[in-house]
Amino acid sequence: MRIMRAVSLDLAAALCLTSLAFAGNEAMEKWSENHPDASKALGAWVKANPKAAARFFEWDANHPEKSQAFVMWTIDHPSDEVEKYVQDHHGEPLLDEILKKHRPAAVEFMAWCRNNADAARALMAHPKGLEWAGHHLYKEYWDLESK
Repeated sequence: MRIMRAVSLDLAAALCLTSLAFAGNEAMEKWSENHPDASKALGAWVKANPKAAARFFEWDANHPEKSQAFVMWTIDHPSDEVEKYVQDHHGEPLLDEILKKHRPAAVEFMAWCRNNADAARALMAHPKGLEWAGHHLYKEYWDLESK
């Protein structure tokens, strides 16, 4: 009886965790549907800046906490320029590379974040959400190596 109860509790816990994980994935999959204007605008940015977008997606894939911090800071500091962020957050090599090679695109990305704050927050609420969007929504615009 005890064994059956323990197995039942383990199974129930596993089902709950699976449901939560599935719900998180489902919410991510609905991001574009829930924020169609922001999604369209982000897609236009990716299409216009494929190399910069690839770097942002890579940054989010490898350092989601840092890319999330950048997006949140961008939204919370609407009048500050990217130099202020760099000054306050030293030692982010991927961001430094992005800014060195793609500064105008990075500034445009910041404008997207500020103009679509709710959508940007929702996207970045998911670990690696920006990377997910890049691979699932906009891959045709930036992933030219696979073609």
